[in-house]
Amino acid sequence: MGLTDEKTSGAKFRIAAFLASKFGLAAKRYLVVGGASAAADWAIFAAMLYGFDLHYIAAGTISFILATALNYYLSVRFVFGAGSRGPRQAMLLVYLVSIVGIAINLIVLTVGIDILEMHPLVAKFFATGVAVFWNFLARYFYVFK
Repeated sequence: MGLTDEKTSGAKFRIAAFLASKFGLAAKRYLVVGGASAAADWAIFAAMLYGFDLHYIAAGTISFILATALNYYLSVRFVFGAGSRGPRQAMLLVYLVSIVGIAINLIVLTVGIDILEMHPLVAKFFATGVAVFWNFLARYFYVFK
């Protein structure tokens, strides 16, 4: 076994160990929950933007609020459990954390649409991708600790 094989083997072991850790398992589950919530966010955003002809900021705000409620429910049910906080406190903290998430989301939307002249749904895709990291880390280390 050469040096390269040992490095590759060690890296594979560290990745496997990470994915099997409590944090890794929560991250994998949150990826599924976040994906479902993102799909709901995008669908509601498109319906508000094209079906109701709302401005993208209004459409993004409404879709984010509704998707956050779905994300809270699915996160408690499948990812984090109830945590040490009561449901009202956890829901309040999720929405407080989500204020930062929606700010990230709307800033990326604005830059994508108004400055980079992206299609609104493409900008929404990037905005969701950026916000998901904040949302998972804040929920894992703060809300559902």
